[in-house]
Formats: sequence, C-alpha cells, structure tokens
Amino acid sequence: MFLPMGIYLPYYSKKINKIGRFTFSMIILLFVIEVTQLVTRRGSFDIDDFILNMVGALLGFGIWKTRKVQRLLK
Repeated sequence: MFLPMGIYLPYYSKKINKIGRFTFSMIILLFVIEVTQLVTRRGSFDIDDFILNMVGALLGFGIWKTRKVQRLLK
C-alpha cells in the first residue's frame, strides 16, 4: 500500500533522497499512522501492517533509484 510513497516522497522532497533519511521518515510516518489507529479505535496497532507497509515503501524507493527511472527524469 505504501509503494507509491517510496516514489513520491523522494520526488517531492530532495532531502529524502538517501536510504537512511527515507527509512527514518517512513518509520516515523508509519508509527504515527499506527498510533492514530490505536487511539481512535479505527484499527489496531499491528506490527504486521507496519512491516508490510515499510517493505512496500522500500520497494517503491528501490524502483525510484533504478537507472531507467532516473534517466527518464533527466
């Protein structure tokens, strides 16, 4: 579900173009979403959701960093 975030976040924010910053920002974002679900009782704080969303975001980031995509942007 967060695969597009791995593409859009580095595209719109040049500061988040490195894997470390991207991973840190996604961990914070996903943690906020999970806590919001817990507090509002609209879902549950589920570590499986957290892990799968993080994997999807990292896959999107990997696609973003491919040479073909970078060549299309230049």
